[in-house]
Amino acid sequence: MDVKSDGISTSKHVANIATCALASRVISYDVFDTLVTRLVGTPSAVFLLLGRRLCSNGLIECTPAAFAEHRMEAERRARRIAHPRDVTLEAIYRELSFALEMTERDIGALAEAECALEVELIRAIPEMRDHVKHARVRGDRIVFLSDMYLGSEFIQARLADLGLFREGDSCYVSCEMEKSKRHGDSFLHVAEREGVSPGMISHVGDNYRADVLAARKSGVRPEYYNHAHLNSYEKILESYSIATDGLTSVMAGASRMTRLSVNASSPTQAALRDMSAGVIAPVLVGYVLWLLRRAKRLGLRRLYFVSRDGQVLLDMARRLSRKIPYFDMEMRYFYGSRQAIQLAGLHIIDDAALAWIMRRTGERSVRSYLARVALAPEDIRESLSEVGLGERCWSKALTEKAHKKLADLLTRENPSEIILQRASKARELLVRYARQEGMLDPGEWGLVDTCGRGQMLNTLSRLVVEKGAVAPKAFYFQLMQGGEAGSCCQREAYFCNESSRSGYVKVIPDLTRVIEIACCGDHGLVQGYSVAEGKVVPVLKAERNTAAIDAGLPLLRQACAAFVDNLYLDPKAVYVGADSRAASAKLIRKFWYAPEQWEARAWSAMPIETDHAGLSIRPLARPFTARDMISMILRLRLPSHGRLWPQGSLAASSAGYTIVMSFATKLCRKLKAMIRR
Repeated sequence: MDVKSDGISTSKHVANIATCALASRVISYDVFDTLVTRLVGTPSAVFLLLGRRLCSNGLIECTPAAFAEHRMEAERRARRIAHPRDVTLEAIYRELSFALEMTERDIGALAEAECALEVELIRAIPEMRDHVKHARVRGDRIVFLSDMYLGSEFIQARLADLGLFREGDSCYVSCEMEKSKRHGDSFLHVAEREGVSPGMISHVGDNYRADVLAARKSGVRPEYYNHAHLNSYEKILESYSIATDGLTSVMAGASRMTRLSVNASSPTQAALRDMSAGVIAPVLVGYVLWLLRRAKRLGLRRLYFVSRDGQVLLDMARRLSRKIPYFDMEMRYFYGSRQAIQLAGLHIIDDAALAWIMRRTGERSVRSYLARVALAPEDIRESLSEVGLGERCWSKALTEKAHKKLADLLTRENPSEIILQRASKARELLVRYARQEGMLDPGEWGLVDTCGRGQMLNTLSRLVVEKGAVAPKAFYFQLMQGGEAGSCCQREAYFCNESSRSGYVKVIPDLTRVIEIACCGDHGLVQGYSVAEGKVVPVLKAERNTAAIDAGLPLLRQACAAFVDNLYLDPKAVYVGADSRAASAKLIRKFWYAPEQWEARAWSAMPIETDHAGLSIRPLARPFTARDMISMILRLRLPSHGRLWPQGSLAASSAGYTIVMSFATKLCRKLKAMIRR
């Protein structure tokens, strides 16, 4: 049960407590961050949200951040005055009245507002709720013991609302009994009141000094539970709380609640869940909140989330719109891909078309390049043979000479005619599908993607605008370098625009990989469109994205959905328009450059498609082996499977390989430097 706060919780962790409690007649529970937690990162964040709400209601004149500072300082002064007794909420607000120059009646309204906000933010920790139920089944007497300025009446009422407190239970609070766990006298007081010796009490809590050391010194059996402590990602989010007017604090709270409520059956799954809740979900929610604000400000009636990256974004957008009714626009999922849309946009096989068809990605084979234009090598067998590209080389990586031969071949009459015929058919079906989905309806609308140069959405926009549609707005998480803005599509980027060198550029070497893995869909690549029962439907390479599903996509999605559901977004308490990109950048850097072993193993197993036609799929990284070490020393470079995410491959490797590979990497750098000299 004694687990570091940055450790991984994989499932129910109450076995040690239950074993200890069997020898006790009374089991005592600390309340905050043991039985319940708040939907904010730290208790002080409650004051920031309270300050914003009070400002919104015209009850204070200072800023939310100033109110939070006044509230914390008032508590510090009240504690000094009350020492050695604990302080009450009334005493804190008496001190606060001096700072804010408010009457007793007005300051009482602020105290009531704080209690009301606490009620909204407090949630039960599922595994500890189960533990209380088990204790009741065993016949143990249940006691709640808290060092807190909130009174027992308030705490009992909240615990009862959450199904934790029942008639016959006891609740002891330091501010009322003038004793505290920190000093150990509260444990002796409980033993006396319950009519048992301290040795017959088992106490569970999250504060090591008060709930473990002081309890043990008093003769009570202590058990340490710290799963509700913030992990490293949540601490990063909380550190930006003031800068984001509380937005990243409620993200930290949502991440913690997701960790505590979504079960995982192994350390790898737990790491994937925690990364999804602590990195992926906050980063994507920041993007979706920006996206919905921009769409509303621009007066858009409809948003189309383009597959497959748009699948998780659409789910988040719909969940967020239920929390914030202001975002009430129509949102749809649009099946599309580079292969399906770019093919439909071909009217001539010119240099621009060849640049897309022959771009060096993925397999770089004849079969791979031809698949981008809905061709198989068998379709132009004779033409390929004429230029020396026989069947033996169709699935092999092309040399530079063979690459040029294939490019020249595609401009010849027969292959180009076949390509353009298929492009014409694809264009007709794509436009029919767009019309069917309402893209040609009146009103402003937008397209949503994650990362790219903008060419795919610009092609789609051009095709529908030619048929009478209003020119759309296109939204991206990241606009990559190399794409030019088209006249049919106004583009905006959230996180960074590499072409204009604005935003958070070069946060990590390959941000695109991380975002595309985070947003991968649960179905296969869209290869084109067909007609079924009078409707245009997408033609998928596979109904299920088996590689991603097997690697943990359902758990990633479950964690992201739970994160949004646990996100506290009352507009009067949280500024939903805050810029959380700086926090997102720090989360991404931490995850990429300093992953823990289980995190690296979980994320490196996620598949990436390195080819537009979906023919090349590989894991992001793999643990290094002894063969990799030898190869690296001989070739003075990392193995190919370790170049996309070297830090991940190192972290995922066993300890011995990690040390040797780190040493070998440094040695290779020195040798290369010597050779260059």
